[in-house]
Amino acid sequence: MTCSSWNLWAVASAVALVLGCGPAEAPGEAAREGLAEQALTNTCHNTSASYTFTCATVNVYSTATGTTPIDTIHCGGASWSVTLLKACPTNGRFQVQYAKDFGGESGTGWVNRTVLAAAP
Repeated sequence: MTCSSWNLWAVASAVALVLGCGPAEAPGEAAREGLAEQALTNTCHNTSASYTFTCATVNVYSTATGTTPIDTIHCGGASWSVTLLKACPTNGRFQVQYAKDFGGESGTGWVNRTVLAAAP
């Protein structure tokens, strides 16, 4: 039996697609798959809506351009509530008031928009 090189490439391509070597996904799409929350966009948002932190280490800064955190919140998630004090981000950060549910920690500061999500 003889096989042409074209047939070998067709078989190799089909095997690669079946094994998951198909077209690349858009950057960041795989990381977001399965997450219930999505980071806020770099646009203005409603200050009366409810927000929370995504499950990430959240650095809180004293100003929109600060580089040294004044507070660090570890893996926020649903146990934190966040109120936007400034509806539109400055330098990709929102000024927020945050509190841990049930009377825990609280404070005010600037956080990166990527760690904020609309509360479910």
